[in-house]
Amino acid sequence: MTVQGSLRGDDLCLYLSGEIDSYGADKVRRECDRIIEGNMRAARIIFNMEAVSFVDSAVIGFLMGRYKKAAAFGIPVFIQAPPFHADKLLGLSGIYSIMPKTK
Repeated sequence: MTVQGSLRGDDLCLYLSGEIDSYGADKVRRECDRIIEGNMRAARIIFNMEAVSFVDSAVIGFLMGRYKKAAAFGIPVFIQAPPFHADKLLGLSGIYSIMPKTK
């Protein structure tokens, strides 16, 4: 799993690729937190999941933790381009009610 972050205007875009599972969630969590903490002035955070090849239930905890971190600073969080398998899991979890999908 790799994470790349970049500012696009006022948006902090986090590009995730690879697998988000119980085994690799800690690494991705630390890297995302580092990027988020360095960009707390962002107007919103977007998790681009287009290149994610596999997820398990750890993705829900991972995203919720980042959401709580951003919410403490009033920064909304969005999910972009989840692949079908991730979209299905995220939809069933209800996570889109607090982190909507964006284009």
